[in-house]
Amino acid sequence: MSEMIHDKSQLSLALEYLDRQHAGNLRQLLELLRFPTIAAEYPENAAAFQGCTNWLVEKLSGMGFEYAEGIPVQDAPPVVYAEWSGAGTEAPTLLIYGHYDVMPVDPLKEWKHSPFEPYLDEQRIYGRGASDDKGQFMAVLYAAEAWLKGTGSLPVNLKVVLEGEEEQISPHLDEYLQVHRGRLQCDGILIADMGGLDPQVPLVMYGVRGNCSLEIHVSGPARDLHSGTYGGGVDNPLNVLVRLLAALQDGASRKVLVPGFYDRVKELTPRELALAEVVPITDEAGVYFTGVPALGGEPGIPLKLRLSSRPTFEVHGIVGGYTGEGVKTVIPAHASAKISFRLVPDQQPEEIQWLVKAYLESIAPPTVRLEVKTLGLAPPATVDLDAPVVQASLKAFRNSFGVAPCFVRGGGSLPILLSMQKLLNQDVLLTGFGLPEDAEHSPNESFSIQQFQRGAAMMVHYFFELSQVMK
Repeated sequence: MSEMIHDKSQLSLALEYLDRQHAGNLRQLLELLRFPTIAAEYPENAAAFQGCTNWLVEKLSGMGFEYAEGIPVQDAPPVVYAEWSGAGTEAPTLLIYGHYDVMPVDPLKEWKHSPFEPYLDEQRIYGRGASDDKGQFMAVLYAAEAWLKGTGSLPVNLKVVLEGEEEQISPHLDEYLQVHRGRLQCDGILIADMGGLDPQVPLVMYGVRGNCSLEIHVSGPARDLHSGTYGGGVDNPLNVLVRLLAALQDGASRKVLVPGFYDRVKELTPRELALAEVVPITDEAGVYFTGVPALGGEPGIPLKLRLSSRPTFEVHGIVGGYTGEGVKTVIPAHASAKISFRLVPDQQPEEIQWLVKAYLESIAPPTVRLEVKTLGLAPPATVDLDAPVVQASLKAFRNSFGVAPCFVRGGGSLPILLSMQKLLNQDVLLTGFGLPEDAEHSPNESFSIQQFQRGAAMMVHYFFELSQVMK
């Protein structure tokens, strides 16, 4: 069976099956996008997660996977696991990772349609999770189905792990990986949760930034106070919070001011600088896709490096006082902010959280009470570009997209990447089929139908190419 599969005539049959099923695959993706699997709202929306899990298990079984189940995880959404081992012991085994949870939909009023009532136009599929990550991992799974239904087999063995907490920095996945380590043994790992610059510039990521997410609470008086009666005598927690946030970053250089923050930042190698040189990311494109009047960030560093190879500080939300119509002149009793730091090799998120907490405590005035909570930590990680699991993608991209991919560091975070590398001791392919206009994490998220189709075709080629390079 393995020798039959490793034949280009079988590859053609799989591609023909994929093409015939395109319209049906889109309809099924619409079904999947209707599940409101917002990770930040679990367990209140546990029924949505269970419904989505059941749908995925049924779909994987229907695709031809030999085994599929939803595995309960204490205090967390289930992990969907599936496997197919019909290629035999001589063929490589690929572990596919994806996540079926999604980001919150706020601000809801900016959505043109309900985020969980997805719809299609001629070019795009709209809905929360369309690009991040339901549409992307389904493209991979439809490629597997094309082999299984179109030829009766696959050129590689597959294992699938779909989790429901990635958008909350995967707090329970490490435990799952530890418990099921033996079951998850493989010869390589695929994560399709990224994107290209445009349809003719696909990307392979050779690393991701880490993340240190914190919440700052500042409290003062026992209750809201009249600002005319007490203003000037009582420190306003919201004023203090804003000053603390401003003290975290220099306004001109955009450098983080926390002592020791940059001590472990690893400089780019000559090879990395050469790879970055050919990536067509320009300031003009950055302005176009974001809609900003001008770009920000550290002066003197190219945009392509600011977006991927430098650490950052961001404020994501501030809560405090009165924000309704009209005037309410109060000194609020409480104020809070959610912040995060994107980290690069070799910064350690555990160390960064303590450095930030110590710095804030050292500059906070004695007139308020300060609490800094850790919301999530994810280490930065890199992958080996020369590994067979990565090299197999080059020809697959050429066959599907017509061009070879560029190699870049990813600016986002993938909490489980380093855990998978350490626990399973295997190389990883980081790629994906999204585009800058997909509006991931924003209102009106969408996924290009062309990218969905070409991405699935690329994966049909990839399974074949991987079987060739890992013979």
